Amino acid sequence: MSELAEVVREGLTLIYGPPGAGKTSIAMRLADTVGNRVMWISTTEGPNFLTLAAKRVGASPEKFAFLDFPRAFREDIAKYVLEHAHEYDAVVVDSVNGLASSIPSLEKLAHSVFYQISRDRPVILVAEEEPRNLHYIADHVVHVWYKINSVGHLIRYFQLEKSRKRPPGPRYIFDIVEGEGIIYITMAGTRGHQEIIIDDKLGVEVPLKSTICLGAPSVKKVVKILSNIKDEAIFLQIGPWTSYRGLEIKSDQEVVVSTFHTFFELWNRLERRELPNVRYLVVSGLLNLSEDEIYDYFYILYAFQDYVDFLVIVNIGSSEELEKLEKYCAESVRF
Repeated sequence: MSELAEVVREGLTLIYGPPGAGKTSIAMRLADTVGNRVMWISTTEGPNFLTLAAKRVGASPEKFAFLDFPRAFREDIAKYVLEHAHEYDAVVVDSVNGLASSIPSLEKLAHSVFYQISRDRPVILVAEEEPRNLHYIADHVVHVWYKINSVGHLIRYFQLEKSRKRPPGPRYIFDIVEGEGIIYITMAGTRGHQEIIIDDKLGVEVPLKSTICLGAPSVKKVVKILSNIKDEAIFLQIGPWTSYRGLEIKSDQEVVVSTFHTFFELWNRLERRELPNVRYLVVSGLLNLSEDEIYDYFYILYAFQDYVDFLVIVNIGSSEELEKLEKYCAESVRF
């Protein structure tokens, strides 16, 4: 999130997206980075809820003055902000949609009040949808959204769509992990030269940190190969079917991806070095997904290569089905 933290330190930032996408969490984490005293104007939630939310995303509640204005007094928000903004390092309004019914023009308010304040200190406006006129007024625009895919996994995204300081940014996948705050995943880039090794257990000669596809029309041969690496592997099951049925593994070696949040929990465990002896991350079930959904999973799976030697994609199916995944792998082994 350093990319966003860099731009929100100056000017007016608009964070927009649908309800439940994580806009308040993103805004709170960013506001925590810009100063030691933040005025937080809420038109949706009270101070108790926001204090808990701050702790959940890894922000410091003591930095925030959480102020909720009852609906009857929302026309006083602009006056209050103008009179007291100088007492704070930053100002957040969550959400500006709550002001729409009490003022003649949200755009005029944003320009005459919030934009002017943002010349001296950062201002973050949170909106439930994309108000086009605010998009043009804002110095920086962050889009936060989500989708629910065919296996019921909710996937959250954020992206810097506009900034006067830098080009638009890439799309990131993120989630909130209890005790760690917001974790976001960057697509793994080119790793440069990697040592080429012969992995006798898999029977391939590939660079370290490679993604290897193992495929077959039936389970038996795949299980025979996997039995060679099972003691140094974590098995990720996506969807209801596995490609390693009959393989004897310990219960703590198998991770069922019941929600997309499961990936972030595993990421956190690996980053904390709680699983030091894991060399292989074995993934089963990607063939259950549609072509356009697979990309999101590889986006996050590639990032796991920072913590394991090999990412092993295992699938049972026809040659035509297996081809769908092999384009994501550095090496493909079929039986």
